Amino acid sequence: MIRKLHHITTSLVVLLSLALGFSACGKDKPYDGDNPVRDNPGTVVPTDGQGGYLFAHTGTGSNYYRLFYAISRDGIKWTELKRGGSPLSMYYGFPYITRDANGTFWMIGTSTGAKPHFPIVWWSDDMITWKHIDLSPAIMELPAGYENDTNSFGAMKIFFDNASGQFFITWHAGEKELSGNAWWESMRTFYITTKDFATFTPAQKLFSFSGQDETMAQIDASLHYYDGKYYAVIKDERWPEHSSTGKTVRIAIASSPTGPWSNPGGSVTPAWREAPTLVQSPVGNEWYLYVEDYTIHRYELYKSSSITKGTAWDKVTDMVPPTADNCRHGCIIRIDETIYRKLKATYDK
Repeated sequence: MIRKLHHITTSLVVLLSLALGFSACGKDKPYDGDNPVRDNPGTVVPTDGQGGYLFAHTGTGSNYYRLFYAISRDGIKWTELKRGGSPLSMYYGFPYITRDANGTFWMIGTSTGAKPHFPIVWWSDDMITWKHIDLSPAIMELPAGYENDTNSFGAMKIFFDNASGQFFITWHAGEKELSGNAWWESMRTFYITTKDFATFTPAQKLFSFSGQDETMAQIDASLHYYDGKYYAVIKDERWPEHSSTGKTVRIAIASSPTGPWSNPGGSVTPAWREAPTLVQSPVGNEWYLYVEDYTIHRYELYKSSSITKGTAWDKVTDMVPPTADNCRHGCIIRIDETIYRKLKATYDK
């Protein structure tokens, strides 16, 4: 049964507050790709003893929407954990993980079973033991004229903003009474915010682009903060015959996570790429952009010395992704050595 938002008990809220205030990870907060001003990334080289990266992703076929883990020291060569099994069998959705100011990891997903599904927020100190709260689908209610796909609520993503102490939940949704390509080309990015997962701001559009991008269809938008600016990594969901940037990944910039956002720059990937995830390289001198080539269900890596390069990034041809037939829509974050070793000890056997 769907639990309405006002039915979340006081004890759950108290438990959530404890998780925020007394995280075991709060003493060691590595750069994780969302809030890189925590540490100086240029001093971090993820070799043995210095952490690495976690890739949380879904699979293919019957494993779509399930959660899988892979780890890497350098962000290039990846090892699938748990022998390709799921570390959290209850999870359903498109995994995207952020970390709050206390070091707690957060992930958003949806329910399974009868529709309409409802959102579920997960949190953990180590990404091994997860707790969750079921949220009301009412928090995802859209402005007039738009409707949610309640199977996954438009690939929801979560981002913690240190400056405001808020969580941003983003997703895409299309216009009512459309189908096929027209429905996909009507996609827009929506967001809500919360500080406690008990009260939420109303859903509203995140972007208001202009000119040739005024009607840009958008999916898979993720938010990032670096050096006083916010970056939105977005898939342009228009068809290539309608736009030269159609089906490519682009990046917009703002001084606030609520905007106003610049028009996105030029394509930074070829066409037919989606599910982008952005992190800094091990020594902090380059940016790594991972995208799924969804024509073959395989992740690729592109790199650039600048987030705002605005042209196609360089492809890293020696990237070894997790098992090719078991790796779709996901996210990559930096992790410290304690988390890296714990994940490896728990799942790499």
